[in-house]
Amino acid sequence: MMKLNRLLALLTIAIPVTLDAVPDTAAASARVDALIEAGYDRNKVQPNPRTDDTTFVRRVHLDIIGRIPTASETRDFLASKDPKKRARLIDHLLDSPGYTSHQFNFWADILRITSRMNGQGIENGVAYINWVKQAISTNKSYDRFVHELVAAKGIIDENGAVGFYLRDRGMELDHLATTVQTFLGTQLVCAQCHDHPFDEWTQLDYYKLAAFSTPVTVVRNPGSVDEAMAMVNRRAVEEGRRARKNAKDKQAQRNAEKIAQKKVADLKRGLNELSYNFRNSVISETRRSLKLPDDYQYEDAKPKQVVLPGTPFGDKIELQKGESPVEAYANWMTSPANPRFTKTIANRMWKRVLGVGLFEPVDRITESTKASNPELLAYLEELMVDLGYDLKEYYRVLYNTRTYQREAQSFDMFAGEEFHYPGPRLRRMSAEQVWDSLVAMIRPDADTAKSRDSSKYAVSGVRLKAWKALEGKSPEELLKRQAQLRKFTTQSEKKMEDFRNRVEQTIKGKDGAKALKLAGELMKYNVDATREYARLTFWETIPGNYFRTPFRRVPNLLFRELKSAFPGEEFPSEQGFNAWMTKNADYRIAGQREKEKEKEEQRKNRERMTKQEYTEYMRDRGFRTNLSAYVRASEITSPAPDGHFLRIFGQSDRSLIENANDKASVPQALSMMNGSTFGRVSHPSSVLFKDIRAAEDSDEMIDRIYLNMLSRRPTEEERAALRDEVAQAGTDAARGLAWTVLNTQQFLFIQ
Repeated sequence: MMKLNRLLALLTIAIPVTLDAVPDTAAASARVDALIEAGYDRNKVQPNPRTDDTTFVRRVHLDIIGRIPTASETRDFLASKDPKKRARLIDHLLDSPGYTSHQFNFWADILRITSRMNGQGIENGVAYINWVKQAISTNKSYDRFVHELVAAKGIIDENGAVGFYLRDRGMELDHLATTVQTFLGTQLVCAQCHDHPFDEWTQLDYYKLAAFSTPVTVVRNPGSVDEAMAMVNRRAVEEGRRARKNAKDKQAQRNAEKIAQKKVADLKRGLNELSYNFRNSVISETRRSLKLPDDYQYEDAKPKQVVLPGTPFGDKIELQKGESPVEAYANWMTSPANPRFTKTIANRMWKRVLGVGLFEPVDRITESTKASNPELLAYLEELMVDLGYDLKEYYRVLYNTRTYQREAQSFDMFAGEEFHYPGPRLRRMSAEQVWDSLVAMIRPDADTAKSRDSSKYAVSGVRLKAWKALEGKSPEELLKRQAQLRKFTTQSEKKMEDFRNRVEQTIKGKDGAKALKLAGELMKYNVDATREYARLTFWETIPGNYFRTPFRRVPNLLFRELKSAFPGEEFPSEQGFNAWMTKNADYRIAGQREKEKEKEEQRKNRERMTKQEYTEYMRDRGFRTNLSAYVRASEITSPAPDGHFLRIFGQSDRSLIENANDKASVPQALSMMNGSTFGRVSHPSSVLFKDIRAAEDSDEMIDRIYLNMLSRRPTEEERAALRDEVAQAGTDAARGLAWTVLNTQQFLFIQ
């Protein structure tokens, strides 16, 4: 690599257009600016100059779509003479796929979205992720977005919003704390165990609010199964009466009751087994009540007392007979009359655009909270309501302000001073922005490329169809089916025991041929028995990723025993156990068709291209086929695995709200300088190096690197510093220069 110390010195943070707001946002943007500028006068603040076009185009791409602009995007913007080009670019970016991707990263951090929620199958996580992305893509209003999350019910395959509750399955009281912190900017968590020591909330306040949502929990049975169970209970009561009436003595009565109880328990166990594969996928509002803890110590209530729902601030809710508590809770939370709902989101979005909230922290409102500019905060709340909680329109107003388009200002968030917005706060890119910018320099379809998992684990409709089939059965049909299922599972248990004995005898007999034959029987039985179990539980087909049987582990474990005992034998792949489940899946068929299409394209190109053209074509093709890991952060498992570039650069682990960090570290420097990602960036077929290769001379090469990575051309001083270094580096000049720019502050900071 070139040791470009002079260039590194030149590329320190230097920061600097005119604003022509679109007509429907001009008045609102002007009002925001007027309120900010009034703050300048009060606080003796000198506003920063407006940015130049090169700074603006890079900043607005990073802020709205989460990546740096491509060289062509930069060239087009800089060349445009349209006086309203900034407003038009803002409109374009807000309506682009990158907006959805970048917004998802933001909400994934706040909502603590994980692909594997509490150890659940990844299909549940993907369904929740897709629901959030769809809400962003369709620009669902924020109040509707929150309402649908808070009041979510049903199976996740049909309503991905129930992932909001599945994320904290079994932790209903903790979930209440994070919900209020996220959407109402209020931290009640201390009041879960005792009266809040520094705020007005009591422990009873906490439990009253929790009483709205704690009945919302994971269930496994649809209403049809519950009806069948109720019928079983009624019949048991009737049979019990008859048994007691016909019994000769008390001992006979007790014996009859035990027999009846066992029968009821067996029937209920069988009915529950019908819905075995719907565990951890369905949310319902139950009738369970919330009680105070055993050690409750205050005089306003008693330990173990049932708590009725109540709100600690805002409108008091009076539940009507038959009214859903969680619906009332969602209505109260998202109402414009709620004093904290609008304030929280208006301030959170303001911080997202300008870098510092009008009050900090954004999710810790107290009675003593004061905004740095109260008049502006009041206007922003009014604006949010007037816009119908349309976050995209709210962004449009803020991005079109003079304030946003001024030069950035350094500000220490921990110094305890107020920020009065002489310009937006100077920030380092988030982990996702760094990664997505690198991906955009690697592949041309960065904003639309999907991960393999997004199709592999997409909701197939199979589970939902089985759920609907189960829902539609009468109690009589379900009782008949559960009897068939119980008989089948009993037979399966016996068959498993028989297999265990045969495996033991085969291993003792050291008969390899017999072991291979037995392994084949295990495979076949696993396939046939799983199919029958699926049929009996109303599943037409099995997607393979989350369908389970009570006996599923036994054949696999026995197969491994045989394989381990006979290492010299050629056993079939263990994947054969599950291959049948996915061989007809849509994504497999699509993948096969795609491969056939690529082969045909490859054959045609070999015939019509020159040898050199075909060599380059194959190199590009090989490069494209190895890009599956290089998709935008929103397409990668959430959060990314430990050790991934994103985690090294501070991506949230999704355990706490907004748990990301942008602090520099040695592993980050090593990853940028020596990591494998730069190998993809500097590949001859990458977006960056294809553009660089088109340069006619070294000066143009330098220009292209700067435009691609910094969205500007080098200064004459920088160009002069680079010419000699480029000449000495020879064929490695472009790679060395790109590496150097990548490791500068100017690349990593949003100016």
